Amino acid sequence: MRNVGIVCEFDPYHNGHRYLTDTVRERGARSVICVLSGDFTQRGDVAAFDKQLRAKCAVKHGADLVIELPPPFSCACSEVFAKAAVKLLAAAGADTLSFGTEISDIGLLKEAAEISESIKTDKRTTEFTALGLSYPAAVSRCIELYYGGQYSRVFSSPNATLAVEYIKAAKEHGIENFLPIKRKGASHNGEPVGNIACASYIRQLLREKRDASRFTPFDLDSQPPAFIENMGRHIVYSVCNATPEMLRACPDCTINLADRIIKLSREKPVNLEDMLSMLKGRDITLARLRRVVLFIAAGLEDMQLSELNAARVLAFDKKGAELLKKAKDSEVALTTSLARAAELCPKAARNTERASYFRHLCTAQDTPAPNEYTRRIIIEREF
Repeated sequence: MRNVGIVCEFDPYHNGHRYLTDTVRERGARSVICVLSGDFTQRGDVAAFDKQLRAKCAVKHGADLVIELPPPFSCACSEVFAKAAVKLLAAAGADTLSFGTEISDIGLLKEAAEISESIKTDKRTTEFTALGLSYPAAVSRCIELYYGGQYSRVFSSPNATLAVEYIKAAKEHGIENFLPIKRKGASHNGEPVGNIACASYIRQLLREKRDASRFTPFDLDSQPPAFIENMGRHIVYSVCNATPEMLRACPDCTINLADRIIKLSREKPVNLEDMLSMLKGRDITLARLRRVVLFIAAGLEDMQLSELNAARVLAFDKKGAELLKKAKDSEVALTTSLARAAELCPKAARNTERASYFRHLCTAQDTPAPNEYTRRIIIEREF
């Protein structure tokens, strides 16, 4: 291993993340490259904490280079999310991928990746979705029928499912080395164990205005967190007034969901929770629904993976600077300047601005929104 890549949100960076980066270092990584979700996350939510503060914390605790994953890729389905993130890691020189997962058997995960590819075109998957199952549920049902519970267990574990997508995406970039790290202590969305809690548990503590400092080295008091419910009524209004053209432009929006949204305007829900409840069905996961809602409310533009030819660097140290020099001729321009990124990838820059403003409004602060073109980059100088 020379350069290990990690796809992350670090929202916030907590002791479990620190265990991951420490373990990667102990296993022989020379450099650690992170691709970090910016203002929007894969769960279909705004990031609770500022991306530059998260990037700074990551570099202080083991990362050498942090690159921003812009929307809509940061809030896309797991396959698109993984492909975009791994593309950026490969551009930065990653030769190994590491990930925290409930299942650390790399042989099993690789086999699951092959199965996942073959099951896409299986007629039973189509039959199950026609019966009203969501696509992930249909795939899991097919895998259990054909291959047994050992493999369906992979696809019922959130981080293992993402690991499968990372492995599939890595193939396209010639990355063959993987370092799965078994999650320590708390499970995804589970109760804390000792001083380790998952990010969702920490965010919930903060919603309830309870102390979460023992679970993270991140300065939780540095800025007020952003919560999507602070923009709830705006989101409801935006979605209820979405046009058919807007819905067709949303990559995760199915025909059935579009029909439900069009009819929703007659119901006139008054808050975000009510609206999501009205739109929810067996054929769509809550995460997918939230991604569609966020895409529409923030006015994002859809992008193809081929358009992602520039990305912004959020933080780096001395080793990170070396990686950036070596990456000058890569297929993706890695730059500290959003203006430079905008020249090469204007859609990503526009989406970044919109997501940043939207997230800022979700903090409920009466302060000016950050200017994405003038924000200073984080350089860790304690070499």
